[in-house]
Amino acid sequence: MVSQRSALPHTQSLSWSPKHSDVRALQPGRLAMLSARVRAGGLNRALIAGEDPATSRQLTARALQLTKPSSRAAIARALDGLLWNAQSPRGRWRVRPHREAVCANASALGALAALLDGPAPLYARGVAALDELLSDGTGPVYHGDAQALAHALGESRAAMTGVA
Repeated sequence: MVSQRSALPHTQSLSWSPKHSDVRALQPGRLAMLSARVRAGGLNRALIAGEDPATSRQLTARALQLTKPSSRAAIARALDGLLWNAQSPRGRWRVRPHREAVCANASALGALAALLDGPAPLYARGVAALDELLSDGTGPVYHGDAQALAHALGESRAAMTGVA
């Protein structure tokens, strides 16, 4: 868990005008952005667990990193790459995803990639869940069945869009 807490204002009380001083207070500094990159895995897990990004500058920074267009596009490309890697011949130096699980969920992977590439705002919790899913070598992408992967992808989509 993130131990460093900052006294950030409650986000529902902000007017969100560009000149509002409280909005600038929510912006993490360079140190928080760097720290968020270094501690990405732990911060992702905190976001996935449901911790509010406004409770720490590092969580805020990680949420901003995950939801910016370039990060969303990189995760979308990684989802597309999963299907390509699952269908391609075995490579000597390539870690391959579980072929049957990935191929069975090709349409869900494509839909998530399109959602990430689209303009709709997404919750950092769901994007963090996808990032974790892609990087977890022991998870359902690499060691699991199609049903486990479908469940994980569905949970990620629900968390990204805010649909329960």
